[in-house]
Amino acid sequence: MNIFIDTQLWVYALKKPYKERFKDEEEYKEALEIHSRANGFVRDAILGHVLYVTTHQLAEIYHALAFRGIRMNKRLALEIIKKLMRSSKTVVVEVKRKHYRESLRLSSLSGIHVWDYLCIIPLKGIIDIAYTNDKHFLHPTIKKLVPKIENPIGKWITI
Repeated sequence: MNIFIDTQLWVYALKKPYKERFKDEEEYKEALEIHSRANGFVRDAILGHVLYVTTHQLAEIYHALAFRGIRMNKRLALEIIKKLMRSSKTVVVEVKRKHYRESLRLSSLSGIHVWDYLCIIPLKGIIDIAYTNDKHFLHPTIKKLVPKIENPIGKWITI
């Protein structure tokens, strides 16, 4: 099966929450549970399927790991991206000019930021399932691009 794993799931899987960043114990425990579920999901998913990523998404994952929230060491984030790119189970799809045009068009119609479209439009007709917890993927303009959308961690968010 050909799969796509959205950027936020990579972030949840690869960045362990720091307790001091949460207002209370309950919120921290929920974040730890999401991290654990995402980590297990990503580990299992990349073993059993062909993973598709776009050139845009590789940059997005790197940025999210190295520059957003609790920042991962930039060299480590780069090594993760390189490992992902070198894996025999990963197919990297280049974002082309036509993908940018379509992403901008759909973004202007839906009000959803262009970045989600740049992750999915180049994979249209290639992937069987998109794994995400981003509510934007439930919008009709994105749902029509992917045969199936699943949330492996259960909690939906809007980024």
